[in-house]
Amino acid sequence: MSPGASTLFASIATAIVAVVGAYIYQKKKRDMMPWTWEEVGTLKKLHLYPLKSGHRLELSQAECTEVGLRQTKDDEKVYQLRDRGLIVYAEKDHEFRTARTYPKMVLIDVAVHDEDHLSIDAPTMRTLYVKIPSKSENKESTIKLHEGEEIYTIDCGDEAASWFSRYILGRDSGLRLGYHDASRRRDLKKTHKTILNYYKHLSNNATGLYQDLTSVLLINQSSINDLNKRIGNSSVTVENFRPNIVVDGPCIEPYAEDSWAWIKIGDAIFRNVKECTRCIMTTINPENATRNSDNEPLKTLKKYRASNGPSKAPVMGINLEVRKTGLIKVGDPVFIAKSQD
Repeated sequence: MSPGASTLFASIATAIVAVVGAYIYQKKKRDMMPWTWEEVGTLKKLHLYPLKSGHRLELSQAECTEVGLRQTKDDEKVYQLRDRGLIVYAEKDHEFRTARTYPKMVLIDVAVHDEDHLSIDAPTMRTLYVKIPSKSENKESTIKLHEGEEIYTIDCGDEAASWFSRYILGRDSGLRLGYHDASRRRDLKKTHKTILNYYKHLSNNATGLYQDLTSVLLINQSSINDLNKRIGNSSVTVENFRPNIVVDGPCIEPYAEDSWAWIKIGDAIFRNVKECTRCIMTTINPENATRNSDNEPLKTLKKYRASNGPSKAPVMGINLEVRKTGLIKVGDPVFIAKSQD
C-alpha cells in the first residue's frame, strides 16, 4: 500500500471511530439519570389495580418497585398487593381475558383479608377468599398476553376458577385466576420486536407483571381536561384510562407529559419509554361497567392524538420504566429533568 493510500485509510478509519464513538456517547448520555430537576406539578392520585381489568385501589402512598406499584407495609396490611398481580385467563387456551370483552370485570374488588388470604368481591356474588398461591402448593403455568407473549403464572385453584367463571360467564367453568409472585421478568424480544425497534428506550427492564406492557402508567390531569373540552357532549374521567400516577399543576400544559424524558417523584425516578396507546377499554365506565354509546373518548382522540408508531392507535399518557425504586406519596412534588432529550 502506498504512503498516500495508507494515510487515506487511516483518516477514514479515524473518522469512522470518531463518528461511532460520538454516537455511543450521545446514546449513553441520553440514557444517564439526570442530576438536575425542575418542579412542574404535584402527585394528585395513586391507583393500584390488583386484578388486571378489575377495580382500582386508591392509595395515599405506594412503593415503586421495578415491576410496578405495591402497597406499603403497615400494621393493617400483612400482605402487600401489587399492581396487576392477578389475571383472569381461559381454561382451554390460557389466553388472558379482560374487560375489553367482559366489561363487568371492572367492578371486581380485591383486598387483603389476612396474612394468607385475599378477599374478592363483585356485585351479586358472595365474597371469595383466595389463599395466596405458592409454588409448593399450587400449579405453575403460563398465560398468553398480547402478541402471544407467554407469562409465568401460578394458578389460584378450582374454587377461584368457579367463582370467576360464574360471575363473568354465568357458568361453573371456563375461566381461571392466575397470580404472579414477581419472581420472573418478561422477555419482549420474543414477541414485540416491532415496537422494540420503534421505541428505542423500551426494554425488558420496563416490563411489569400482567400489565399490557410497562410497569407504570402516568397521566396528566390537564390532558384529560383538554380532551373533555374537545368531546363536548359527554365527558370522561382520568379513571377511564386506568393510570397508576395522576399529576396535576396550574402550569402544566395539556400533553406536556409526552416530552418528559425523566420524572422524579418522592424517592422514585422514572424513564419515559413509550406513549400509551389506547383501546376500547377507555370507553367503559369504571364505576358501572357501561360502554359509552358514542365510543368516547376514542372517537375524539383519533382525530388529533394518533400515534406515529406501529399501532397508529390514539394515545393518552406515558408508559414508564422504574429506574430508581422508592416510596411515593399523594401530594409529593413532581420533577422533570431540566435537559430533555
